[in-house]
Amino acid sequence: MKMIHMTCPDHPEATLEGYLLDCEIAFGQHADRPAVIVCPGGGYVYCSPREGEPVALRYAAKGFHAFVLRYSTGFDAKEFAPWKEISWAIGLLREHAAEWHIAPQKIVTCGFSAGGHVAFAAGLMGENKPNAMVLNYPAVQLPNLPGVDYMIKLLTGKDTATDEDSQYVSLLNHVTKEAPPVFLAATAEDFLTNFGALPVAQKYASLGLGYELHIF
Repeated sequence: MKMIHMTCPDHPEATLEGYLLDCEIAFGQHADRPAVIVCPGGGYVYCSPREGEPVALRYAAKGFHAFVLRYSTGFDAKEFAPWKEISWAIGLLREHAAEWHIAPQKIVTCGFSAGGHVAFAAGLMGENKPNAMVLNYPAVQLPNLPGVDYMIKLLTGKDTATDEDSQYVSLLNHVTKEAPPVFLAATAEDFLTNFGALPVAQKYASLGLGYELHIF
């Protein structure tokens, strides 16, 4: 295994750490592997350690090249910086696909809570889109309510969140027939389930898109 560490050129506070697996078969031949970019949760205030490296290592154990994106949080998240950073990370993997033995059309984003929001935004609105997404208790819809509006303020960089801002960052409004396949997981007692996993599954079903939903 080889480890790499990259810094986002436009947002130096954001980093991408990767675990590249050995891809040599024999006689100088190499096999390209799928890759996953893990986006930890943390309400756009911080990146949760337990949803970063431990998750990436589990993916690595299953044969993925695994990366952790520690995207901009707090006031550094303004102007939708995390959304730009995940797009940068996907583009970087495709740029180095031959060197790192990555299958360029098998790149997955995996996110938790606010990280699920980042991972989902990549597939719906990013310049560089993943080929599939894994969303765990994702914060998909962000109503303009006390507490939730703080995340909207961090993303927009505004002192006051508007209903228009809420509609824009509520990613369910951006799901189209071009959305990549998605795997969704949540728990029945988590209030985010009603604002995330379930509505996404319903929207995907209505559009005839590929999805899988697990409610625990």
